[in-house]
Amino acid sequence: MFFKFNGSGHTLWQWLFGIIASLGFLLYGLEAAWLSPTTKYLQSTESPLGYPLSKNAISWIGSINCFASAFFVIPFSYSADKFGRKWIVIATVTPSIISILLRLFVPNLIVLLVARALVGIAGAGIFVVIPIYVRELCQTNLIGTIGSLGALLQNIGIVLMYLLGAYFDYYTMLWICLAFNVLMATMMIFAPESPAYLVKRGHIDKAYSTVAFLRGLNENNAVVKNEIEHIQLKEEEYKNIPKLGYREIFKNKSWRNGFIIMMLVWTTYGWNGALTIITYASAVLESTGSNINISPEIQSISFPVVSIIAAFTLTIVAERCGRKALHAGSYALSGFSFSLLGGAMLCQKLGYMIPDWLPITCMIIAVGMFSSGVRSLPFIICLEMFNFQVRAQITGIIQTYGWGLASTQLLAFPTLIETFGLHISFIIFGAINFIGMVIALFIPETRGIPEAEILRKLNK
Repeated sequence: MFFKFNGSGHTLWQWLFGIIASLGFLLYGLEAAWLSPTTKYLQSTESPLGYPLSKNAISWIGSINCFASAFFVIPFSYSADKFGRKWIVIATVTPSIISILLRLFVPNLIVLLVARALVGIAGAGIFVVIPIYVRELCQTNLIGTIGSLGALLQNIGIVLMYLLGAYFDYYTMLWICLAFNVLMATMMIFAPESPAYLVKRGHIDKAYSTVAFLRGLNENNAVVKNEIEHIQLKEEEYKNIPKLGYREIFKNKSWRNGFIIMMLVWTTYGWNGALTIITYASAVLESTGSNINISPEIQSISFPVVSIIAAFTLTIVAERCGRKALHAGSYALSGFSFSLLGGAMLCQKLGYMIPDWLPITCMIIAVGMFSSGVRSLPFIICLEMFNFQVRAQITGIIQTYGWGLASTQLLAFPTLIETFGLHISFIIFGAINFIGMVIALFIPETRGIPEAEILRKLNK
């Protein structure tokens, strides 16, 4: 059974509050996909803003959230240590609620851009704070399982938004999103603070009662005592770690080389192209000229469904195959799909017939590879490549860079289409993915490899 109701305690509350906190990823999935079904409303003569928006305005609306996220990764990390994991998880919902209210009641382009920037701020907090909270809330054997719910819920959020876009209007979609946000924030009020944060702040008695509650045990149980002692030991070790500045980190050749490699990886990840499909799904599907007798809104649901399957597949094979092979293979398949799609659309432009199923099949494969390997594996490799002394500083820089780069991809995509055409844009994405494949082949294998061996390979 999932919850293990017996004399040795249970895990019900860990599951419950882990899922409630992870709903933040569902909210982000809703917002990440919001522009796809909404573009048709914003560009119509009956636009809620009173006039149709240009493609340039749509590109800014689609990209400004990622741009805003880049500036709030480090502030959210600091705030979680200063004010507590639980309250900052709740705080991530606040920008989203304000964003939705602005879109509902102030129909104005500038306000819409501000509202989307607020979504980006919330996204930075979701990706920084919620994984920390869930990890510290759960016992060791549940961290991976409950922690993986974030990716699943994010894709469920994207599916929900595509479904809402197919059947509801602009305002109804926003009211439903608002209800989800308020529901999560309300439920999180009843969630406990993480035991690790309580120990960090010296609230030892409260930490004992929280661990006992989450494990379904008495406070004097040996399991509870051992866990608190383990947390205290880890906290003491952390306090005694020499604090390394960026100058000291980059003087080390291994860390410097690892950082350069991961920045190159994040560059190809940021311009992989799949994010443009997810964000502008309906418009992209219409532009392919496919004659499948299904609305683009319904066809686009296939993308997050495939992402869910791909994420589960990665969970199964990640510990059986090397990181390098999976990473390079994901880029190779993604590059092939984009190149084939671009080539097919070029043939179509020249007057040749292409199968109606080909465009959406290529896009499904590209999005699936993005979800399984291109997006997920760099985070795993980064954690394995750098030790605890430098991990926080380096991943902070890389994630900030990644958010910023994602915003440039979304901003440039409409201009790229107008300048070169959709077919050439996809061929460019294909080339970027093949470059990513080559870079992936130069990354040292990290799965099951001792830290000293990884550093030795990076030092060459």
